[in-house]
Amino acid sequence: MLKRFFGSFGAFKEAQGLDLDRVRVLIEFFPIGKKLRYYPEFNKDIVLDTLVLAYCINDHFLYSMESIETDREGMPVAFRVNGGKNHLPASRISRFQLLVPDTSDLEKKLDYTRRAQISRHGQFSPGNNISLLSNAGVKGVSTLDTEVAKQVTLNDGPYAHRKMVLLTPEFNTLAVNDQRKKPRTRVAVPATLLVPSENHKGPCTIIDVSDAEVRIRWGGGGRGPHLREGKAVTLEIHLSKTERNPSVQGTVFRSTVGTCVVKLDGQNHEERFVPFTSLDLLELKAGLLNYGK
Repeated sequence: MLKRFFGSFGAFKEAQGLDLDRVRVLIEFFPIGKKLRYYPEFNKDIVLDTLVLAYCINDHFLYSMESIETDREGMPVAFRVNGGKNHLPASRISRFQLLVPDTSDLEKKLDYTRRAQISRHGQFSPGNNISLLSNAGVKGVSTLDTEVAKQVTLNDGPYAHRKMVLLTPEFNTLAVNDQRKKPRTRVAVPATLLVPSENHKGPCTIIDVSDAEVRIRWGGGGRGPHLREGKAVTLEIHLSKTERNPSVQGTVFRSTVGTCVVKLDGQNHEERFVPFTSLDLLELKAGLLNYGK
Protein backbone atom coordinates (compact mmCIF):
# COMPACT_ATOMS: atom_id res chain seq x y z
CA MET A 1 0.00 0.00 0.00
CA LEU A 2 1.37 3.40 -0.97
CA LYS A 3 1.81 5.62 2.03
CA ARG A 4 3.04 9.14 2.60
CA PHE A 5 6.45 8.92 4.21
CA PHE A 6 5.96 11.78 6.65
CA GLY A 7 2.49 11.09 7.98
CA SER A 8 3.74 10.27 11.48
CA PHE A 9 6.84 12.41 11.83
CA GLY A 10 5.28 15.01 14.12
CA ALA A 11 7.24 18.22 14.48
CA PHE A 12 9.84 18.91 11.77
CA LYS A 13 13.05 20.92 11.62
CA GLU A 14 12.19 23.94 9.52
CA ALA A 15 14.76 25.79 7.44
CA GLN A 16 13.21 28.94 6.03
CA GLY A 17 10.21 27.03 4.74
CA LEU A 18 12.11 23.81 3.89
CA ASP A 19 11.84 20.78 6.15
CA LEU A 20 15.27 19.23 6.69
CA ASP A 21 13.75 15.82 7.47
CA ARG A 22 12.14 15.82 4.04
CA VAL A 23 15.32 17.10 2.39
CA ARG A 24 17.21 14.24 4.05
CA VAL A 25 14.83 11.60 2.72
CA LEU A 26 14.78 13.13 -0.76
CA ILE A 27 18.58 12.99 -0.83
CA GLU A 28 18.49 9.36 0.30
CA PHE A 29 16.03 8.15 -2.32
CA PHE A 30 16.78 10.55 -5.19
CA PRO A 31 20.58 10.96 -4.98
CA ILE A 32 22.71 12.65 -7.63
CA GLY A 33 23.61 10.24 -10.42
CA LYS A 34 20.68 7.88 -9.82
CA LYS A 35 18.77 6.65 -12.84
CA LEU A 36 15.03 7.21 -12.50
CA ARG A 37 11.79 6.78 -14.35
CA TYR A 38 9.17 9.48 -14.66
CA TYR A 39 5.78 10.23 -16.10
CA PRO A 40 4.62 13.70 -17.25
CA GLU A 41 1.40 15.46 -16.30
CA PHE A 42 0.09 12.56 -14.18
CA ASN A 43 -0.06 10.26 -17.26
CA LYS A 44 0.99 7.00 -15.62
CA ASP A 45 0.85 5.14 -18.93
CA ILE A 46 3.71 7.32 -20.27
CA VAL A 47 6.83 6.20 -18.39
CA LEU A 48 10.23 7.46 -19.56
CA ASP A 49 13.82 7.33 -18.29
CA THR A 50 15.84 10.12 -16.72
CA LEU A 51 18.41 10.72 -13.95
CA VAL A 52 19.32 13.34 -11.37
CA LEU A 53 22.42 15.18 -12.63
CA ALA A 54 22.69 17.78 -9.86
CA TYR A 55 20.94 19.56 -7.04
CA CYS A 56 20.41 23.29 -7.35
CA ILE A 57 20.43 24.80 -3.86
CA ASN A 58 19.88 28.53 -3.54
CA ASP A 59 20.97 28.78 -7.19
CA HIS A 60 24.22 26.85 -6.54
CA PHE A 61 24.69 23.63 -8.52
CA LEU A 62 26.01 20.52 -6.72
CA TYR A 63 27.18 17.77 -9.08
CA SER A 64 28.40 15.24 -6.49
CA MET A 65 27.04 13.67 -3.31
CA GLU A 66 30.45 14.48 -1.79
CA SER A 67 29.30 18.10 -1.66
CA ILE A 68 26.79 17.24 1.07
CA GLU A 69 27.81 17.20 4.73
CA THR A 70 25.59 15.37 7.20
CA ASP A 71 25.57 14.68 10.92
CA ARG A 72 25.67 11.22 12.47
CA GLU A 73 21.92 10.85 11.97
CA GLY A 74 22.20 11.59 8.25
CA MET A 75 20.67 15.05 8.54
CA PRO A 76 22.20 17.54 6.07
CA VAL A 77 24.12 20.25 7.92
CA ALA A 78 25.94 22.02 5.09
CA PHE A 79 26.56 22.02 1.35
CA ARG A 80 29.92 22.75 -0.28
CA VAL A 81 29.26 25.25 -3.08
CA ASN A 82 31.34 27.23 -5.57
CA GLY A 83 33.52 24.24 -6.33
CA GLY A 84 33.86 23.38 -2.64
CA LYS A 85 35.29 26.80 -1.73
CA ASN A 86 32.31 27.84 0.41
CA HIS A 87 29.99 26.15 2.90
CA LEU A 88 26.26 26.84 2.78
CA PRO A 89 24.62 25.88 6.11
CA ALA A 90 21.50 23.75 5.71
CA SER A 91 19.64 26.20 7.92
CA ARG A 92 19.94 28.76 5.13
CA ILE A 93 18.31 26.65 2.40
CA SER A 94 15.47 28.55 0.80
CA ARG A 95 15.32 26.75 -2.56
CA PHE A 96 16.04 23.09 -3.43
CA GLN A 97 15.69 21.88 -7.02
CA LEU A 98 16.69 18.92 -9.16
CA LEU A 99 18.58 19.18 -12.46
CA VAL A 100 17.60 16.55 -15.03
CA PRO A 101 18.37 16.23 -18.75
CA ASP A 102 15.91 17.53 -21.32
CA THR A 103 14.53 14.24 -22.62
CA SER A 104 11.96 15.78 -24.98
CA ASP A 105 13.32 13.61 -27.81
CA LEU A 106 11.84 10.57 -26.07
CA GLU A 107 8.39 11.86 -27.00
CA LYS A 108 9.14 10.88 -30.60
CA LYS A 109 9.13 7.22 -29.57
CA LEU A 110 5.58 7.43 -28.26
CA ASP A 111 2.56 6.50 -30.32
CA TYR A 112 0.15 9.21 -31.48
CA THR A 113 -2.33 8.65 -28.64
CA ARG A 114 0.24 9.03 -25.91
CA ARG A 115 1.92 12.01 -27.59
CA ALA A 116 -1.47 13.72 -27.65
CA GLN A 117 -1.72 13.33 -23.87
CA ILE A 118 1.34 15.54 -23.40
CA SER A 119 1.03 19.31 -23.50
CA ARG A 120 1.27 20.68 -27.04
CA HIS A 121 4.09 22.87 -25.75
CA GLY A 122 6.02 19.78 -24.57
CA GLN A 123 6.33 17.89 -21.32
CA PHE A 124 8.83 20.37 -19.87
CA SER A 125 6.81 23.55 -20.22
CA PRO A 126 7.11 25.64 -17.02
CA GLY A 127 4.41 24.67 -14.55
CA ASN A 128 3.99 21.12 -15.87
CA ASN A 129 4.08 18.22 -13.43
CA ILE A 130 6.80 15.56 -13.63
CA SER A 131 6.36 12.56 -11.30
CA LEU A 132 9.65 10.82 -10.48
CA LEU A 133 9.91 7.10 -9.68
CA SER A 134 12.94 5.72 -7.85
CA ASN A 135 13.80 2.14 -7.05
CA ALA A 136 14.42 2.44 -3.33
CA GLY A 137 16.12 -0.96 -2.91
CA VAL A 138 14.85 -2.93 0.07
CA LYS A 139 12.21 -0.25 0.73
CA GLY A 140 10.44 -0.67 -2.59
CA VAL A 141 9.58 2.22 -4.91
CA SER A 142 9.62 5.88 -3.91
CA THR A 143 7.70 8.58 -5.80
CA LEU A 144 7.93 12.35 -5.88
CA ASP A 145 5.88 14.94 -7.75
CA THR A 146 7.79 17.92 -9.11
CA GLU A 147 6.94 21.06 -11.04
CA VAL A 148 8.95 22.22 -14.03
CA ALA A 149 10.62 25.50 -13.00
CA LYS A 150 12.34 26.19 -16.31
CA GLN A 151 14.45 24.79 -19.10
CA VAL A 152 18.10 25.82 -18.84
CA THR A 153 21.36 25.62 -20.78
CA LEU A 154 24.30 25.98 -18.40
CA ASN A 155 27.27 28.11 -19.39
CA ASP A 156 29.84 26.16 -17.37
CA GLY A 157 30.27 23.00 -15.33
CA PRO A 158 30.28 19.35 -16.44
CA TYR A 159 26.99 19.71 -18.34
CA ALA A 160 27.67 23.03 -20.06
CA HIS A 161 25.90 23.79 -23.34
CA ARG A 162 23.42 20.93 -22.96
CA LYS A 163 19.68 21.34 -22.59
CA MET A 164 18.59 20.71 -19.03
CA VAL A 165 15.46 21.06 -16.92
CA LEU A 166 15.11 22.37 -13.38
CA LEU A 167 12.43 20.64 -11.32
CA THR A 168 11.06 21.95 -8.03
CA PRO A 169 10.05 19.06 -5.75
CA GLU A 170 6.76 19.09 -3.89
CA PHE A 171 8.10 17.63 -0.66
CA ASN A 172 4.69 16.71 0.75
CA THR A 173 4.20 14.21 -2.11
CA LEU A 174 7.31 12.16 -1.28
CA ALA A 175 6.06 8.63 -0.67
CA VAL A 176 7.45 5.12 -0.33
CA ASN A 177 5.74 1.93 -1.39
CA ASP A 178 7.12 -0.44 1.24
CA GLN A 179 7.70 -3.78 -0.51
CA ARG A 180 9.81 -5.41 2.18
CA LYS A 181 8.61 -8.84 3.19
CA LYS A 182 10.28 -8.64 6.58
CA PRO A 183 9.79 -5.54 8.75
CA ARG A 184 12.69 -3.59 10.21
CA THR A 185 12.85 -2.51 13.83
CA ARG A 186 14.61 0.69 14.85
CA VAL A 187 17.56 0.38 17.24
CA ALA A 188 20.57 2.53 18.14
CA VAL A 189 23.54 0.29 18.84
CA PRO A 190 27.16 1.49 18.60
CA ALA A 191 29.54 -0.53 16.47
CA THR A 192 32.81 -0.34 14.58
CA LEU A 193 32.78 -0.71 10.80
CA LEU A 194 35.76 -2.42 9.15
CA VAL A 195 36.20 -2.51 5.37
CA PRO A 196 39.28 -4.67 4.69
CA SER A 197 39.51 -3.76 0.99
CA GLU A 198 39.87 -0.06 1.88
CA ASN A 199 41.84 -0.44 5.10
CA HIS A 200 38.99 1.42 6.81
CA LYS A 201 38.05 1.23 10.47
CA GLY A 202 35.67 3.71 12.05
CA PRO A 203 32.65 4.16 14.33
CA CYS A 204 29.09 3.60 13.15
CA THR A 205 25.62 3.03 14.58
CA ILE A 206 23.24 0.18 13.78
CA ILE A 207 19.94 2.00 13.28
CA ASP A 208 17.56 -0.82 12.32
CA VAL A 209 17.47 -4.59 12.07
CA SER A 210 15.49 -7.31 10.28
CA ASP A 211 15.95 -11.08 10.36
CA ALA A 212 19.24 -11.15 8.43
CA GLU A 213 20.07 -7.52 7.65
CA VAL A 214 21.07 -4.41 9.55
CA ARG A 215 21.21 -0.80 8.42
CA ILE A 216 24.13 1.26 9.68
CA ARG A 217 24.98 4.93 9.70
CA TRP A 218 28.54 6.15 10.08
CA GLY A 219 29.90 9.41 11.42
CA GLY A 220 32.22 11.85 9.77
CA GLY A 221 29.62 14.01 8.05
CA GLY A 222 28.43 11.22 5.79
CA ARG A 223 31.84 10.84 4.15
CA GLY A 224 32.38 7.21 5.03
CA PRO A 225 34.07 4.50 2.98
CA HIS A 226 33.08 3.86 -0.62
CA LEU A 227 30.67 0.95 -0.27
CA ARG A 228 29.45 -0.72 -3.41
CA GLU A 229 26.89 -3.49 -3.49
CA GLY A 230 28.52 -6.82 -2.66
CA LYS A 231 31.51 -5.37 -0.78
CA ALA A 232 32.59 -7.40 2.26
CA VAL A 233 32.50 -5.64 5.64
CA THR A 234 32.89 -6.53 9.30
CA LEU A 235 30.90 -5.07 12.20
CA GLU A 236 32.23 -5.17 15.73
CA ILE A 237 29.06 -4.63 17.78
CA HIS A 238 29.42 -3.01 21.21
CA LEU A 239 26.55 -4.60 23.13
CA SER A 240 28.20 -4.87 26.53
CA LYS A 241 31.25 -3.68 28.47
CA THR A 242 31.53 -6.95 30.41
CA GLU A 243 30.57 -9.73 27.98
CA ARG A 244 32.06 -10.84 24.67
CA ASN A 245 30.76 -8.60 21.91
CA PRO A 246 29.88 -10.13 18.54
CA SER A 247 32.05 -9.57 15.48
CA VAL A 248 29.93 -10.24 12.40
CA GLN A 249 30.72 -10.37 8.71
CA GLY A 250 28.41 -9.34 5.92
CA THR A 251 28.07 -7.91 2.43
CA VAL A 252 26.71 -4.54 1.39
CA PHE A 253 23.19 -4.91 0.05
CA ARG A 254 22.48 -1.23 -0.60
CA SER A 255 24.36 2.01 0.05
CA THR A 256 23.27 5.66 0.17
CA VAL A 257 24.91 8.81 1.48
CA GLY A 258 25.91 8.12 5.08
CA THR A 259 24.13 4.76 5.39
CA CYS A 260 24.17 1.23 4.06
CA VAL A 261 22.25 -2.01 4.48
CA VAL A 262 24.42 -5.02 5.34
CA LYS A 263 23.31 -8.60 4.74
CA LEU A 264 24.63 -10.70 7.61
CA ASP A 265 26.63 -13.75 6.51
CA GLY A 266 28.29 -15.06 9.66
CA GLN A 267 30.34 -14.29 12.75
CA ASN A 268 33.95 -14.51 13.84
CA HIS A 269 34.37 -17.16 16.52
CA GLU A 270 37.77 -18.12 17.95
CA GLU A 271 39.53 -16.47 14.99
CA ARG A 272 37.52 -18.28 12.34
CA PHE A 273 34.43 -17.47 10.32
CA VAL A 274 31.26 -19.39 11.22
CA PRO A 275 28.07 -19.05 9.09
CA PHE A 276 24.98 -17.91 10.96
CA THR A 277 22.40 -20.46 12.00
CA SER A 278 18.78 -19.44 12.51
CA LEU A 279 19.37 -19.50 16.27
CA ASP A 280 22.49 -17.33 15.93
CA LEU A 281 20.52 -14.68 14.03
CA LEU A 282 17.73 -14.73 16.61
CA GLU A 283 20.27 -14.34 19.43
CA LEU A 284 21.94 -11.40 17.66
CA LYS A 285 18.61 -9.72 16.94
CA ALA A 286 17.51 -10.13 20.56
CA GLY A 287 20.77 -8.58 21.72
CA LEU A 288 20.32 -5.59 19.42
CA LEU A 289 16.70 -5.07 20.45
CA ASN A 290 17.60 -5.21 24.14
CA TYR A 291 20.70 -3.01 23.99
CA GLY A 292 20.87 -0.77 27.03
CA LYS A 293 18.01 -2.55 28.80
